[in-house]
Amino acid sequence: MRRLRFFSQMALVASLAVMNGGCLLIPQLKDRIVELALSGTATQKFVASGVQNVYKDSVTVDIGDEINVAEVLSDGGVDVSNVTGIWLSGVAYRISVADLAGARHIDAEVFVRRQGLNEHGLVTGFSEDVNSVTSFKTATLDATGVTELNNLLAALLKELKDGTPANKTITFAIDGTSSPVDTPTSFTWELKITISITGTVKVSVPT
Repeated sequence: MRRLRFFSQMALVASLAVMNGGCLLIPQLKDRIVELALSGTATQKFVASGVQNVYKDSVTVDIGDEINVAEVLSDGGVDVSNVTGIWLSGVAYRISVADLAGARHIDAEVFVRRQGLNEHGLVTGFSEDVNSVTSFKTATLDATGVTELNNLLAALLKELKDGTPANKTITFAIDGTSSPVDTPTSFTWELKITISITGTVKVSVPT
């Protein structure tokens, strides 16, 4: 029984393998260049507290620490020499800790400023009730701030390619009003930036 079963399996394999006029079909591999899309994110946290009707806050970070471009490329299997583009693809915000008073509203603008350079608007028309936790919402962007972040991302990429030091220190600042006035404020919100990177890789595909 064992010999019969073994013969039947071998016969089945042979019948499947021998096709196309009795020739054994062996897939041929061909190298192709394909483009991959990668992404990375960085989230900044802002904590509001105290009694204030003019709402100002800021956070300063090294964006190279926040978004490790080299790591994103490595995880995607893309060599830095094969990167075809890097840019800011979106900004979003959310309330992560609701205001304790339960009746807080803020109207503000968000700005970005690289160390030693001019400040630029990033998020316009930031108007939000902060009385409950929310999911991330897409922000309305100012083109000047987008350009500034794209310049920063280009500098990060150039640093990886040829070692040219990038000015990676950037401040995210909010400036606006908070109401009601003279009422204790206590809430936390987050700003998330998302970047996109495209690059080419070589893959082998059957033909």
